[in-house]
Amino acid sequence: MKRLWSLLMVCVLCVCFMSSACAREAEPGLPLQECHKVTATKKDTKQKNSSVIRLWTLDTACDAVDAELAAITAEYVERLGPTLQKAGNSTSRNSRLDVEIRYSRTGLTWMSFLCQARMTYHRDLIGQEITSRTFDMVTGERIFLGDIIATDEGWEMLRAVVSDTVHFYFPDAEPDEAALAALLTDEGLRQLDFTLHGLSMVIHIPASSMYPQLGLHTLIEVPLYYPDIRPHMTEKAQVETDNLTYYRTVALTFDDGPNRTNTTILLNNLLEVGERATFFVLGNRIREYADLIQREHDEGHAVASHNYTHGDVSRMSGTAIRAQKTKFDAACIPVIGITARYARVPYGLYNQMIDNNAGVALIQWSVDTYDWKGRSTNTIMNNVRKQFTDGDIVLMHDIKDKTPTTAKTMIRWLQENGYMILTIDELFAKDGVVLQENVVYFHCDDGDTSIKQR
Repeated sequence: MKRLWSLLMVCVLCVCFMSSACAREAEPGLPLQECHKVTATKKDTKQKNSSVIRLWTLDTACDAVDAELAAITAEYVERLGPTLQKAGNSTSRNSRLDVEIRYSRTGLTWMSFLCQARMTYHRDLIGQEITSRTFDMVTGERIFLGDIIATDEGWEMLRAVVSDTVHFYFPDAEPDEAALAALLTDEGLRQLDFTLHGLSMVIHIPASSMYPQLGLHTLIEVPLYYPDIRPHMTEKAQVETDNLTYYRTVALTFDDGPNRTNTTILLNNLLEVGERATFFVLGNRIREYADLIQREHDEGHAVASHNYTHGDVSRMSGTAIRAQKTKFDAACIPVIGITARYARVPYGLYNQMIDNNAGVALIQWSVDTYDWKGRSTNTIMNNVRKQFTDGDIVLMHDIKDKTPTTAKTMIRWLQENGYMILTIDELFAKDGVVLQENVVYFHCDDGDTSIKQR
């Protein structure tokens, strides 16, 4: 009898332990913290010469932060607004000043902001200025790079990554070596504009300061991923960037663009909710929509390849398949300075890309919204809520009319249900996965990148 009772107790304890373990495994991430909640609004002002000033304002949890950001953006408007040229119309012959505030969160109390003043004339980017700030949103304390990097090795790592990335941009041109040398001094590094995100710290450098001969006003974006720099962080920075402890992760991706109307609305919505995405763009649309590609890049989104054309690769020769990357990169570099680091093949026909040595890492998806069918936001959300798990890649299409609204609704839901939204680069960097050419990836959960089992 005693042996039976002992056996019964062992079984009960095992069940309890397994239940507890399962509960811990299924435990959701933390919802959006109160100090991270932001209301973003925009207002357009038409000047006498028909030029337009769009000013974004933020209402955060800290009044002092709001006041400092408002002072920065007001100075941009006051100084740059009067310099706008006369507009021919409000579309292809426009004249605009867009004063935006990109915001992002990390940890439990820190937030970053990048104030951007973008001047466009006939849709050409003719000037851009930036100012970054990072704050503890509970105390209002400003966070500097010296509050994040704690070791000499960390500063040397930053110096090397900045140098390498500047040289990586615009491969057919040489940077201004004097300007780069000044940037890489101890004082220059400490003055860098930076923002903190879900899994990366990003340094922002005006391309015109490094490559003045090109006449471009886009940004050079220098990411440093938390797993790489964590050993060189201060204790407080380690806590405030430990997002994998606090949140689950997901990457939102958009195919087939850009589209003049819907991609513009989507970018505005992403600014409003403070999130970054990954855009798989068609190479043969880059020249026509160069301003939107530049905006995607300069607002922190990842720009990737959806091939040069939306053709069926199963009907292409091997030469034509391999030419997709070459032609895409040739179109992309003059616009934003870099090539695509990975691709998503139209219709998901990755086997043909691999068999013909397409020469690029291939990104699939683990959550399909079927937005291309014209489904409503409610229908999509009802279908995908129960599908989300850690490390998912979500497939959407920014050319579709309902997608911008669906994306904003989905992001709000993900934020409140414990998810940190990452770019594709961040999603794989979190587990130390290095993307390889001619390999296909479906999601990333603790290093598992295979087709997700349902």
